[in-house]
Amino acid sequence: MTDFDINIGASTRSAFSGIIGKRCCRQRAGEYKSLSLGFGEKVPHVRKKSVDSFSGEWEIGTYSAAWRIVKNGAILCGSMNPVDSNEELEQQVDALQLGIVMSIEMLSKFDIRIALDDRTFVEFMCASNDDENVFHIFGPDHLFLGYSPAHGWRLRKSNEPSL
Repeated sequence: MTDFDINIGASTRSAFSGIIGKRCCRQRAGEYKSLSLGFGEKVPHVRKKSVDSFSGEWEIGTYSAAWRIVKNGAILCGSMNPVDSNEELEQQVDALQLGIVMSIEMLSKFDIRIALDDRTFVEFMCASNDDENVFHIFGPDHLFLGYSPAHGWRLRKSNEPSL
């Protein structure tokens, strides 16, 4: 018996259910080897610090956790890839063809997996004892859903202060 339930609760699943069936429209490795993937419709924005002129209707990713993209038992790209610059990692991520979200699941208290339709998996792994979010989802209507092993799943509006 474990002290943690890796089943994602119904209210959490309901919050992100709209991303299921959405195709990847944007992928970006950012500063400090962060990862951001957009799914669904392209939503234009005017953020000055953004490389892209749009975000995905749904955005998933991490600012600080380890991550990897796996297909057919091989790591295609990951935050620990030996690269000389962030631009090199960005090129590796950009070269990938990512498909449609089929599921989001917890593999353990520390690991989350996104399954895509072409048997590609995007995995987010907590590798520190920091209580920062390992994984986040931004969605329509300012939805923000974050996960950290210390606090579990937290749902709030992204345009409201966090507690």
